[in-house]
Amino acid sequence: MKKNIGIKVLSNACGVQPHSIRTWEARYNIFKPERTDGGQRLYSEEDLQKGKLISTLLNDGHAISKIANLSISDLNKLVKTEPSNKVRENLHTNISIAQLFKYLSSYNIDDVAKEIQYLRMNSSAKEFVFSVVLPVMQEIGTKVALGNYSVTQEHIISTIVRDQLGQLTIPNIGDMNRKIALATPDGNLHELSILIADIVCRSNRISTSYLGASHPAECLGEALNALKVSTVVMGVVSSDKWNYDKNIVKYLKDLDKHLKSKVEVVLGGGHEKDFPNFKNITNVRVVPDFETFDELLANYKIGN
Repeated sequence: MKKNIGIKVLSNACGVQPHSIRTWEARYNIFKPERTDGGQRLYSEEDLQKGKLISTLLNDGHAISKIANLSISDLNKLVKTEPSNKVRENLHTNISIAQLFKYLSSYNIDDVAKEIQYLRMNSSAKEFVFSVVLPVMQEIGTKVALGNYSVTQEHIISTIVRDQLGQLTIPNIGDMNRKIALATPDGNLHELSILIADIVCRSNRISTSYLGASHPAECLGEALNALKVSTVVMGVVSSDKWNYDKNIVKYLKDLDKHLKSKVEVVLGGGHEKDFPNFKNITNVRVVPDFETFDELLANYKIGN
């Protein structure tokens, strides 16, 4: 398909700034533009159609991470359904979240931190994750994708949320035979996802071994062998520095070579791919969101 549409035309059609288009491209692999001899990006009519649909869905409250890899046909179907925005049941929480975004808009960092701390201290661990952290992170992601807030403001929120999650104290108890390791692949520094997963696991009384972010396959394999865990949950959300589609299959192949026992791999935030047959990786389960993850844990379908 001919690519002759400039980034300015595309961004105007989508109602966002050119830097948002570049973010969609770098983080989520939505577009694969060609380049002129002078380095200018060129997009196709299909890119234009997809970009307009994504912009519409973002304004309806859909998370960009969940729609970035959908086909134009699937995007069209979503546009025709009800918006994904859900009214939070707790009006007080809703007001507090709205307030912290007002603070964030003017970079009142201390007030943002106090608001999130207040919400944490007045919620259970699970409630804090599902009623505060996830809605806040989805909202800031949408605002950045639309160009309404900056990447710096996103980093501010992420840092504060990470600090508050670290202050949650949940006993690491449960069936040791069902213990789950949590990590991210080499080069993926998106640690927030596995911090949240760790809390969801412990809230379901599942013991965890938290390994942190960015593990070379050989090192992670060595750790899993030593820990003798049968399940590893990996945060695999794409970012500017790490791309799921380009990296995940090769990484899993390398990991499989270094495993000495059977391990199930759970990919949090990924999407289905044509995974090869592995020697020691018994199953690759893709979990699109934390609600699904929580349900699978509660029904004993992960780590068993």
